[in-house]
Amino acid sequence: MFARILVFCVSAGLLAACSNAVREGGESVAPDLDGACDRALDYDLDFDRFDEVAQQIAHATGCFIEVDDMAAAGKVRPNAVQGHMTPREAVYVAIEGTALSVVENEPDRIAVGKR
Repeated sequence: MFARILVFCVSAGLLAACSNAVREGGESVAPDLDGACDRALDYDLDFDRFDEVAQQIAHATGCFIEVDDMAAAGKVRPNAVQGHMTPREAVYVAIEGTALSVVENEPDRIAVGKR
C-alpha cells in the first residue's frame, strides 16, 4: 500500500472532467503565484491519507506543504489526484470536500488547515 509511487501518465483532459479545481473554460481556482508550487506536472496519486499525498507532492516538486495538524491530516481520506496540474491545484483537488482547506498561498508554500 505504501509502495505506491508517483506515476506520470494521465492526460490533462481528465482533470477538467473530474475536478472542481479547474472551473469550466479551464480557469483554475488555485492562484498562480509563479513559484515552485505553480509548475505543472502529471499526477496519478491515490492514497488513503492526505499526509501521504502532501509528502508525494512536496518531494516531487519542491513546493513546501505546511499542515497545521499533521496527525489530523493523516486521518483525512483525500481525493485521487490525476492529470496535468500544478502542485497547488493538486492540493486543492486532494482536499476538495474534506475537512481541510488551503489557508494560505505563497509562491513556494501552501498552508493547509481545518475548515
